Amino acid sequence: MGALDPLVNAPRPQKLIFGTMLLVILGALAYFFLISGARAERDTLLEENEVRRAEVIKAKADEANLRPFRAQAEVLRRKLDTAKERLPSEREIPQVYRQVSDLATQSGLGVSLFQPKPAEERDVLSEVPIAVTAECTYHQLGAFLERVGKMPRIVSLGEFRLIGIDRPTGTLRAEMTLATYTFRAEGAPPPPAKPGAPAPPPGTPAPAGSPAPTPPVQPR
Repeated sequence: MGALDPLVNAPRPQKLIFGTMLLVILGALAYFFLISGARAERDTLLEENEVRRAEVIKAKADEANLRPFRAQAEVLRRKLDTAKERLPSEREIPQVYRQVSDLATQSGLGVSLFQPKPAEERDVLSEVPIAVTAECTYHQLGAFLERVGKMPRIVSLGEFRLIGIDRPTGTLRAEMTLATYTFRAEGAPPPPAKPGAPAPPPGTPAPAGSPAPTPPVQPR
C-alpha cells in the first residue's frame, strides 16, 4: 500500500483542503525565499534613492549659494589681471626709476635726493620705495604728482612732508617717498619678520635672495 494511498482514496473535500494547504505552504515558501528578498532589496534601493535625491537637492542649493561668490571671484580676478598689467616686473624697475626722474625734471623740480631703497616684502607684493627730496613750487609739485599718477606703471605716494623755504619765490622743500610694486614669484620665501622681532646674532649671514642695499641714483 503506497504512502499516498490515503490521500488518493480520501474524499474530494479532504483533497481540496489538502491541496489548498499545500498551495498556501508553497506560496509562503515562495514569499519568504523570493518575494521577501526582492522587497528587502527594493526597500534598500528606495532608501538609497532618497539619500541621492537629498544629496542632489543639497548640491543644487550649494550651487545657488556659491553662484554670487563665483561672480565676485571673477570680478576680483579681472581686477587682479588688470593690476598685474600695471605692475612692473623686476627687470623693469630701473626703467621706472628713469621715468620718475625724467618727470621730476620735466616738472621743474630741483631734485637733491633720488634714492631707491631695498624692496619690502608683503604678502603677495614687493614694495619698492624711492626716497625723493626736491625744491619746487606748489604748482611744480602738483604737476609732478599728476604726471606720476598717469604713468603706465603704478607709482604711489607714501610719506610726504613740505618744508617752507624763506625765499621770495615761494619755493618749498618736498620730502616724499614714492613706491612701485612687483608681484612676488610663486614659491618665494615668506616675508621677513616685522620690525621689533629679535634680531639675528652678529655675523649671521643674510638669507638667500635678500635684496642688497641700492646706491643712491643721481638726479638727471
